[in-house]
Amino acid sequence: ALALKEREAGAGPAHTDAALRLFGTDQEPRVTLYRDRAGWCPYCQKVWLLLEEKQIPYRVEKVAMRSYGDKPQSFLNKVPSGLLPAIELDGKLYTESLVIMQLLEQTFPEVATVPSEAQGLARAKRLLELERQLFSWWCSLTFRPGNQAKSGFESCLDEVERALGEESGHPWLLVTPRGQGPSLVDLQYISHVERMAASALYWKGLDLRNTKRWPLLELWFRAFEERPAYLATKSDYYTHCQDIPPQYGPGYGSPAGASFSAAIDGQGPSGWRLPLPELDATSTPEPFYLTGGQPVDQEAARHEAAAKLAGNREKVLMFALRGAGTKGAKRFQAPLADPYATPSEDPSVAAATDLLLRSAVALLAEGDATGEGLTAEGLRAGLAEVDGAAAAEAKVCGAYLRDRIGVPRDMSFPAARQLRAHLNWAIDALP
Repeated sequence: ALALKEREAGAGPAHTDAALRLFGTDQEPRVTLYRDRAGWCPYCQKVWLLLEEKQIPYRVEKVAMRSYGDKPQSFLNKVPSGLLPAIELDGKLYTESLVIMQLLEQTFPEVATVPSEAQGLARAKRLLELERQLFSWWCSLTFRPGNQAKSGFESCLDEVERALGEESGHPWLLVTPRGQGPSLVDLQYISHVERMAASALYWKGLDLRNTKRWPLLELWFRAFEERPAYLATKSDYYTHCQDIPPQYGPGYGSPAGASFSAAIDGQGPSGWRLPLPELDATSTPEPFYLTGGQPVDQEAARHEAAAKLAGNREKVLMFALRGAGTKGAKRFQAPLADPYATPSEDPSVAAATDLLLRSAVALLAEGDATGEGLTAEGLRAGLAEVDGAAAAEAKVCGAYLRDRIGVPRDMSFPAARQLRAHLNWAIDALP
């Protein structure tokens, strides 16, 4: 409750639900950021991070990406193209993420993220060109069949690795005038390299994390993951690999990626089943680094998931009931998006789905990581008594919700992982 009050007042740490960020000032923000509602758009993420790193006060307006729903007319009246991100600065609208970032750098120079001397600017330009080359190789690797582009992509990553080693004393691609924190160039890289790490493993079996080939890249990732603002914007591999195809086109898999894609989709021994393995900097298929390399506090993750579910019980229930309801007449490119779906009105299905959700919350709050304790035994017995027809529909509703838990939109990756596994436990307990 205290964190929520802080957030509503524009204070506290960065958070995907924050609509106002003041950074200790009491003045009306000059900037309004229009970003995607899902918290996934890589171009929005860059601008979001720059505002946080420079501590520029701003307001947030969330707008659906084109693949996920209709944009409100009020936004289209301001930005007829519908492009995201957009910012409103002193009453004027601007689009295109890099243009916005450069504008913010010029308008708010107090916390500089780009060097001012000629040599530093030349290096920044060279690195931005390298980022576009890396992006091009990633597209060739991911969105075309086969692995013909694999060596080119890896060689371009080698160039990034060399660039990371050109300046000593910091983990970043480019040192900032203040001597600490990521530069605008690093922010330009991170949003897509984050997605490359997920997609290259999912479709091609190529791991960018914790490798001998790119050790400086790993240190760069970890330097970002030590920054609360970045963690607030960071997605997980599952969300990325569901969200990439609607935006960029279908990814082409390979035999090398099959086991990884299954694990990322929650299947297999490292999937969404209790008891979950520890989550730390070396976890597979997806690492999660915390300062010092300590493992994630699983109990805190469970409580975060329980609080989010319990605090939005009615809304979550109605959303889950879409799984047994009617699909919307208007469809969108993202397969998991159906904003015009209507929930089931069958009271027995609603009661069974509500019991499934309450059981998951109870087990999350209890802290039984195995799903085999006394609390779990009692909850399982209650779920086993659900009528067969209603139970079958409730299972569909539970899976519908599980597959649409998005990071960071709904919660952090550690919490989402717990909730997906606990929903699976409750689904399996139904007859």
